[in-house]
Amino acid sequence: MKKIISIIVSATIFLMSGCSSVHEPVTTIPLYTETTTVGDVVGTIEGDRYISHAGGIAYKLTGDYRAEWFDTDKRNILMNDYTGIDIAGPCFVWEKRATLKIDYVLDEQLKEDATKEHTLEEWNKTLKYPAKSIEYVKDYKMDGKSCFAIKTVLDRDGYDVSTLQIYYFQDNGLLVLITITARSFKEIDKIVKNLQVA
Repeated sequence: MKKIISIIVSATIFLMSGCSSVHEPVTTIPLYTETTTVGDVVGTIEGDRYISHAGGIAYKLTGDYRAEWFDTDKRNILMNDYTGIDIAGPCFVWEKRATLKIDYVLDEQLKEDATKEHTLEEWNKTLKYPAKSIEYVKDYKMDGKSCFAIKTVLDRDGYDVSTLQIYYFQDNGLLVLITITARSFKEIDKIVKNLQVA
């Protein structure tokens, strides 16, 4: 749970410029541990769209953003040989506006811990900034699919920071963890509208 909470803390406070809906289908490939690489799961940017065919998720990129990629040296490792508990996907940053971070969780215990409710007091013990409110949403809708989500408002030096974490469980065993941080949930909703899942 600490690793998942640290994703919230590490997200920078930003708001995103306006987004339009996207209707291109997400094309997927099967996840075979003998042939699928970490890079296949992490995905790529294809034109104006981020897509992970193995992860079954896509995002229509708009506005002036930068993409940050982590652990690029691990991209060629086969899933059979990968020993991590998660795979760090990209982080899209809109300067002083919003961040969108996509990660792929492999560890069963982390998956279970991710969906356990914690009190505000327990969250505040692990967060860098105090949480003003936490809401657990058992039936959050993303691209027409139901997901578990956590909405959090943090107090960052007197300013409210809104964070949404979406837990999307794939049939192939991956948990796609999407973390969006912005100044308001209205701005976060604009980002969610551009997310697609298979």
